[in-house]
Amino acid sequence: ADPSIVANETIQNALQAYGFDSAWHNVVANTITNVLHVPLTPELPELTLSAIDFDQRINEMEFYFPLKTIRPSTLQKVFKHHGHDQDGTIFPVQMEKLIFNPVDGFLKGYIDLVFQYQDRIFLVDWKSNYLGPTVDSYRRDGLGDVMSAHFYILQYHLYVLALCQYLRLKNSAFRYEDGFGGASYIFIRGIDRRRSPEFGIYFDRPKKTFINALGKSLIPDFEEFS
Repeated sequence: ADPSIVANETIQNALQAYGFDSAWHNVVANTITNVLHVPLTPELPELTLSAIDFDQRINEMEFYFPLKTIRPSTLQKVFKHHGHDQDGTIFPVQMEKLIFNPVDGFLKGYIDLVFQYQDRIFLVDWKSNYLGPTVDSYRRDGLGDVMSAHFYILQYHLYVLALCQYLRLKNSAFRYEDGFGGASYIFIRGIDRRRSPEFGIYFDRPKKTFINALGKSLIPDFEEFS
């Protein structure tokens, strides 16, 4: 079947299923095209989602791992000593607002997309936040404020830890520096392939020392990544 015909049928079916007028078809199609063809990071301009084969990705990857008894202060301490200021965002300050009762047991979650590219594993999280009426509202150097305010920075560090634990389980020779490529938070409303990845994409590859410190704080008998 012609991929373009299949895509158009998929879009039309989705619009009908969720009660949207068919007039939105072109908007949705253009958005999908932008997202598929935008470089995810300036460091790898050839890395686009359109370059990833179907058998090299996992959608909605579930994870869970055991937890020590943790408190807000547990996470606050890790981010205070190992956190980084990116794009002027001081996330350890935001972490001081984190409040929850002490917990233990297991942490469970889902990563929107995991894929392999050039022998490295990457993760993607989709965001639909409305930040303004134009692409300029989603400028890369301003997304740090949103990432901090909504604790997305904490979220993707937990994702990275969970994913790397899984990769090491599947391959005992896994090395963080060689095997993990980075995390992309894609703010769909701000994607324009002609101007991105400077707009609409927040990309980070946490330092190994940071992920090891987080693992030691959260997971019983955690072994540091090499």
